[in-house]
Amino acid sequence: MFTNLLSKTASILFVCAILLFGCRSSNPVTDLTTPLAIKDQYIVTLKELPFGNARLSGTYEDRVSVMRQQATRLLSQIKLKPALVEQVYTSVMTGFSARLTAEQVEQLRQSPYVARIESDRLMVTTEPTRIDEAGARSSAKQEVPWGITAVGGPTSYTGNNVAWIVDTGIDLDHPDLNVNASRGKNFVTSGQGSTSLDDNHGHGTHMAGIIAAKNNTYGVVGIAAGATVIPVKVGHRFTDITLSTFIAGIDFVAANAKAGDVVNLSVGSENAAPADEAVLRLAQSVNVFIAISAGNTYNVTDANLFSPGRVNGPNIFTASAHDNKGVFAKVSCSGNPPIDFAAPGVSIKSTVHNGNYTFFSEGTSMATAHLSGILLANGGKIYGKGFVTGDRDGKPDPKASRVP
Repeated sequence: MFTNLLSKTASILFVCAILLFGCRSSNPVTDLTTPLAIKDQYIVTLKELPFGNARLSGTYEDRVSVMRQQATRLLSQIKLKPALVEQVYTSVMTGFSARLTAEQVEQLRQSPYVARIESDRLMVTTEPTRIDEAGARSSAKQEVPWGITAVGGPTSYTGNNVAWIVDTGIDLDHPDLNVNASRGKNFVTSGQGSTSLDDNHGHGTHMAGIIAAKNNTYGVVGIAAGATVIPVKVGHRFTDITLSTFIAGIDFVAANAKAGDVVNLSVGSENAAPADEAVLRLAQSVNVFIAISAGNTYNVTDANLFSPGRVNGPNIFTASAHDNKGVFAKVSCSGNPPIDFAAPGVSIKSTVHNGNYTFFSEGTSMATAHLSGILLANGGKIYGKGFVTGDRDGKPDPKASRVP
């Protein structure tokens, strides 16, 4: 079992060496090798702020304003319009994302303030599969989904911490959720999803319900029932999420979360080192508990090739998935490390957008949300209770539980 702190601490040294030193070359890098790369869209990491002895201090909004001014001025030196700047980063990295041509990238990389430039990319290409639009409404009897029962059942949450859902938003007025939209943030900059934190897709709301659906007389119930969930919207649809918006979401959480909060990351991508670095720095900067998907087998089977699930460190927990018989899910990536626990991830019913409920057929997204719910309910503690069968790598993952 790779769940103890010693294993995590040993692993983090290796990850830090790769991410924090291997990525910081004196020669900026432009990576267009991935088929998920977005044409003419880049992430720029700065060595330091270029102008006016500026400092990143004050509130999150203050730091973002300074960073945007710095990015705009830097681009203006090569006669680029300020509107080209999209996301800015002030906590887990210093930099910004922008739309640039290849020629403009070559100009920008000559700046002594630029550490590296890399292509932006899509994080995922495959939508989670839904299998049934169940008709639960406010008049329906409340049910406890099998996954909630499997991890030890629900408990009414009475603490002061929250769950940050970095995803497609959350249904802001879902009757079965306590959503604090005022603390959330939308990083979708164009199109339908840019106008609201509301979830028009369902994925983020589904995660929120597993974690914290209310214990009432209707719908479903979550593990840390009634806890507050905060939407950090990084995509309108699951397949819209980009590396630049994902990092922006992590950057926002790093600036606004408090110790003991839980961060749910049911999204990832094959070999995306900047995502790894952002999550690692989040873990290092704020004493939060982070639950991450081990990845689904659409492109890879080894969780060590999946970002940011492959990141190890204190308070970072990576989830594989199992079904209601404790069998390792065929869709789940495998690998120890980085996987810490398996959790329910097949035929999972939860809340979705428009005040509804439905099943998602399978995926490590739902397993991750179960870990998040346990972490929130238990103040960061997850128990292992038995092991999965049929684990692809021959090293059975312990099944996560809220109770010993």
